[in-house]
Amino acid sequence: MPAPEIQISKDGLKLSYQRYMADSAAGFVVILGAVFAISKGIPLPLFGHSLEGIIRLSSQAQLFVCLISFLLATPIGLFVNALSWFLIGWSRIYLFKLWFRLPEKWYNPLFPTRIAFHYDKLSEFFKINDQFDINQKSIYEISALYGKYINLFFQDSIKIEEHVTGLARFVRNLACLSLLSIFLCLHMMFWYSDTIYGTFNIYESLFTLLFLIVFLILLYSLLGSFSCLKTLSTVYILCIARGISNDNPSAPEELMRKIHAVYFQDKNGEQTENQPIT
Repeated sequence: MPAPEIQISKDGLKLSYQRYMADSAAGFVVILGAVFAISKGIPLPLFGHSLEGIIRLSSQAQLFVCLISFLLATPIGLFVNALSWFLIGWSRIYLFKLWFRLPEKWYNPLFPTRIAFHYDKLSEFFKINDQFDINQKSIYEISALYGKYINLFFQDSIKIEEHVTGLARFVRNLACLSLLSIFLCLHMMFWYSDTIYGTFNIYESLFTLLFLIVFLILLYSLLGSFSCLKTLSTVYILCIARGISNDNPSAPEELMRKIHAVYFQDKNGEQTENQPIT
């Protein structure tokens, strides 16, 4: 079984890499953005200029504020992570096949990954058609189901994917924060027209944020395509290593039952405690 992502001991609080990238990192970005806005006199939504008094606090009081901000980074990041899932998460599903459909003669960032994971053998084993579906089911949907199974019982086989998943969530959170920053710029434009930043700079910021959002969403979908191929490759290797056939590719539940029966059954035919037989 996978180790807990958050562990509390006498030595302190320990976060996994994936949990740090998904939650804490986004919280620190929010806090750093707020510090930058306060130092530059940029009004914040709901607070306006009221937080600028923090700069005039004593060093001890500022140290206390920093400590509180550090403790709030993870809860803030957790909120951003959840919000980004609802606002940005859908983009991976709709843009998922974009990277598969790009011709090889173009610069396709997914092409080296397809070669490394032997996509031709994967497509034959899972019966992936030219529309990148498996019997009219999206390979994203099927690979997500395989991924949950592998995450539960073959944790050591997805070390690389754990880093990719953490990075993908961080990228998604950045896209969400960029989207929220657009509303911040509009807020400044309509309510603080006398701000030290002129209207031209606000328009320039809006254009930059829009470009950043598009780039981050494309990168997020690209990382999702990588995770999909990595998951299918892991399942393929598990099956080939034990001679397991994939008779019904559109029913991943059947293949998972076969894998489980082969890898988690001892010599007496009894199930082991979630430890694969070597």
